[in-house]
Amino acid sequence: MASSRGSREAEAFELVLRPGRRPLLMLVATLLGVIAGLVLGQPITGIKFLGDIFIYLLKFIVGPLIFFSIAWAIATVKEYTRLGKTFGGFFAYWFIMGIIAAVTGYVMATILKPGVGLQLPPPEGWTAPKPASPIDVILGLIPRNPIQPFLELNALQIIVMSILTGFGIALTGKVSPETRDFLVKFISAVLAVVYKIIDLILWYAPIGVFALMANLVATVGTMGLTAVGAMIATQWISYAIILFVYHPIILAVVLRLNPLQFWRKMYPAMITAFTTCSSSATLPVTMRVTRELGVPADVANLILPIAATINMQAVAAEMPIYAVWVSQMYGVSLGGLETLLALLMGVLGSAACAGIPGGGIMIAAMTMSILGLPMEPVGWIAGVYTLIDMPNTMLNVTGDPLGVLVVSKLVLKDFDEQKFKSR
Repeated sequence: MASSRGSREAEAFELVLRPGRRPLLMLVATLLGVIAGLVLGQPITGIKFLGDIFIYLLKFIVGPLIFFSIAWAIATVKEYTRLGKTFGGFFAYWFIMGIIAAVTGYVMATILKPGVGLQLPPPEGWTAPKPASPIDVILGLIPRNPIQPFLELNALQIIVMSILTGFGIALTGKVSPETRDFLVKFISAVLAVVYKIIDLILWYAPIGVFALMANLVATVGTMGLTAVGAMIATQWISYAIILFVYHPIILAVVLRLNPLQFWRKMYPAMITAFTTCSSSATLPVTMRVTRELGVPADVANLILPIAATINMQAVAAEMPIYAVWVSQMYGVSLGGLETLLALLMGVLGSAACAGIPGGGIMIAAMTMSILGLPMEPVGWIAGVYTLIDMPNTMLNVTGDPLGVLVVSKLVLKDFDEQKFKSR
C-alpha cells in the first residue's frame, strides 16, 4: 500500500489543481466558437494560431506528466503483491473492454455502411505497404535513449521509462533508504510543479478551445461530404453504446453501483475532456474525482496515469470504423485476416495513441498502412477530427475511473462504498 506520506502528497496535488468553473468556461467557449465560425466564416480562421498555442502547450507537458506520475506512484508503493494485483486486474479490464469496443465499432460500421455510395478509384501509383512485423512492434516499445521519447512524444516508451525508474527508486530503498526518500521527495516536488503548469494551461484553455472550434466550423461546417458525415455519425453512435449501455451494465450488474451517482461525480472530468480533447490534460481532474468515488488513493495514483495513455476505449472502436469506411469507399473487401488486423489495431491503437488533441490521427494513418488501404482519407479525418475527438476523449476518460473501480472492488476488495454514495 502507498505510504501515508504518499497519500498526503496526493491530497496536496489536488489542492494544486482544482478545476473550479473552468470546465464550464471551456464548454461555453466551444459553443461560442461554433457560433463565431458559422457567422464570420473564413476570416475567423486567422485566429487558429491561438488554438495551436493550446495544443503546443499540451504536447509540452504531456511527457513530464506521464513520466513523473507513474514513477512517483510506483516508487511510493510498499506492498508489491498489491501492486501485482492492481496491474493484473487493470490490464485484464483494458484488454476485455478494448476487444468489446473494437468489435462494437466494426459491427456498427458494417451495419451503417458509412462509406457505401462513394466509389473512389485507388490513388495513382498506390501499392499496399509492407506491414510492420511483431518484432518491430515489440522493439518500438523500448527507448533508444532517455531523451528521444520526450522529443517524439512516444507515450509507450515514456511509460516504459517511468516504470523502470519507479521500480529502480523503490528497490534502492532496500540498500539506501535515504536515497529513496530523497528521490521520492524530488519527484513529488517536480510533479507538483507539473500540476501547477497544467493549472496555468487550463486557464488559457477556453481561448484555445474557442479558436479551434471557430476554425473548424469556418473550414468544414458546411461540407457536403456525406461519407465523412456518415463516418462521424458512426463514431458517435458507437461511443454512445459503450458509454450508455456497456458502462451502466458494468456498474449496475457487475459492481452493483448506481451509474447516475458515478456520472454525477465524474462530470467535471467528462466536461474537461470533452472541451480540451486531451485525456492527459484532464488527468489531474480525473484523479481528483476518482478518489471521490471511494477507491484507495494509491490505486488511483498508480492506474490513472497509465490508463490515460493506454485505456482508450473510444480509440479501440474508432480504428475498425476507419478500416471499414475506407474499404467501402474504395471497394476493397476486408477478408478474415484484415478484419482481425482491424480489430487488433483498435486494441493496440488504444494503447499507442497519445493523450493529446488529434492523437488518433496518427493511429488512423498507422491502421491504414498496416491494412494496406489508401492513406488519402486520413487527411479528411484530420480536417474534421475535432468533431470525433471531443466525444472520443470524454469516453476515454470516463472508462479510466471505471477500470479503477473494477480493480478496487473486485480484485483488491478495497472500496469505500459510503464515499461513493456520498454527495
